[in-house]
Amino acid sequence: MLQERVEEYLGAIYRLRGSAATPLPLSELTEYFGFSPVSIHEMIQKLDERGWVSYQAYRGVTLTADGEEVAQALLRRHRLWERFLTDILGIPWDEAHEIAGRLEHASTEVVTERLAVFLGEPDACPHGGPIPPAAPDGLDACLTSVPVGALAKVVRIAPETPEVLHRAKALGLLPGAELRVVAKTDAALELALAAEDGEVRLAVPEAESRAVWVEVV
Repeated sequence: MLQERVEEYLGAIYRLRGSAATPLPLSELTEYFGFSPVSIHEMIQKLDERGWVSYQAYRGVTLTADGEEVAQALLRRHRLWERFLTDILGIPWDEAHEIAGRLEHASTEVVTERLAVFLGEPDACPHGGPIPPAAPDGLDACLTSVPVGALAKVVRIAPETPEVLHRAKALGLLPGAELRVVAKTDAALELALAAEDGEVRLAVPEAESRAVWVEVV
């Protein structure tokens, strides 16, 4: 197997899982990559045989210690490059994610660590994802779970796909944004987003709100 393909799968498992001990259903990898279930299953079996992951039929996949190490190194490279691209070069954050996806496979450890020093050892990417090993990877409360009337602050956008990131930026749902849930329907959430001159009302489709992770104030 090509090392780049191995890293992509291990990184995806790390990104998508709820916790290190909770098996990730293969259906989530199918949706993430857009590959057929058969292709995903075959690749996971190969990774299991080589000791990168532990696969449990009908439950899902977890990373082994070796897989965890590779995934953390990959995410560290990726998220540092995202910071460089957005903070130093001014690349829009949805474009930076795609570019970093190519740079993450080409960077040596020396380059990665010098990049970290140059950037001042940041602890999170522009989308709020923690940069290993500064903080464990994990998600806060999903916006869909916040009750009506509650105040919350956006801490992260995940999963980080170009479409999701572009839409979140267009709505103003960036890490650090403060909001109030005004109303909920089966189709959308009505939010009041804090702004300099008051509040901005917006409706966020329920499907899109699942990618917004917040800290309830």
